[in-house]
Amino acid sequence: MSSFDAARVETVLVDSYSTLVDMRSLEDALAEYTDKAREAATIWFQRSKIYGIVATQFEEFRPCRDKYRHSLSYALQSVGASVSPTDQEEILTALDRLTVFDDVRTGLKRLTDDGYDVYVLSNGDLDMLATLVDHTEIDDIISGTISASEIGLYKPDQRLYRHAAVRTKTPITRLAHVTASWNDVHGALQSGMQGVWLNRTGTEWEAFLDEPHLTVESLHEFGDLLDV
Repeated sequence: MSSFDAARVETVLVDSYSTLVDMRSLEDALAEYTDKAREAATIWFQRSKIYGIVATQFEEFRPCRDKYRHSLSYALQSVGASVSPTDQEEILTALDRLTVFDDVRTGLKRLTDDGYDVYVLSNGDLDMLATLVDHTEIDDIISGTISASEIGLYKPDQRLYRHAAVRTKTPITRLAHVTASWNDVHGALQSGMQGVWLNRTGTEWEAFLDEPHLTVESLHEFGDLLDV
């Protein structure tokens, strides 16, 4: 594992979906429509990532909610579930009420109380992030949100991380990005940030390409390692 340098950190970025809120709770929204809710939820989330990467590769940006709308339709078809467009729109609203991880508010507040600025860096649309911030009750804690829609590029494109450095007025080497997403860690690493993997599920790091500078199991553990 690469060495994490806490002394370098001036500003902390955190991912949103799967980092602050639990994407596994999408299963609950799907359970009413299919007995393969877990499989459908996994396909839904993973397919949305693929759409984002492909859209960025070909510079054909689409709003994040559209990604989730189309990937939901694909996921339902994949598990053989016939769901009306109206019901699919209802399922889509589950993105706005995902289960919040227990350490989110207290963990981020530890960081800001010690003088770190914290921003949410996300592929989510601006309206999605506004809802997320309200839902997670961190509006009074974070310094702001940074959306992929601001420059029309999805993570893990390095240009979005560089945009975050400009937005936060922080040298990119002084940023630490905390995320539960494997590809998001790589985007941070390749852009010059310190990449912190928030391993919420106790799984092994996928040993392809580089390793994160640091692996933690909670935001509180990250705070401990920053000596907060």
